Amino acid sequence: AFQEATNAYKRAPVLTHQQQVMRLYRGYLRNVNSWAEDREVFNEEATKVREAFNANMSVTEPALISRLLREGKEKLQSVRHPDAYIQAFMPGGTLFMRNPAFPNEALYPDGIPEHVSRRRLNIDMS
Repeated sequence: AFQEATNAYKRAPVLTHQQQVMRLYRGYLRNVNSWAEDREVFNEEATKVREAFNANMSVTEPALISRLLREGKEKLQSVRHPDAYIQAFMPGGTLFMRNPAFPNEALYPDGIPEHVSRRRLNIDMS
C-alpha cells in the first residue's frame, strides 16, 4: 500500500528527444573537459564533438534516432574519464594538482641526479 502511494507521487521524468540529445552533448563536453590539458585542446575536441552531432541533425527516422542515442550513450560510457573533473566549488570538487607528479624515486631508479630538487610537494597546497 505504501509503495503504491509513493509511486503515485514519484514519477520518472519523461525527457523529450531534444532534452536527451542536449544531455548527451553536454556529457560529451564535460568528458572532453576532463581529458583536455588546456583550452586549445578542449576547443579542438569540442569542435569534433559538435561536427559529429551536426552530422546526424537531419535524421528523422525514429528507429535510427533511438539507435543513435543508444550508441552515443554507450560510447560516452566507454570513453568516460576515470577521474572526471569536478568544479572546485562543488562537493568533492577537483582542486589544484589533480594529477600530481610522479615521485623522483620512480623517475630516477638509478638515483636522483644532483640538479633535481628533493623537495616533496604537498599535493593539496603546493
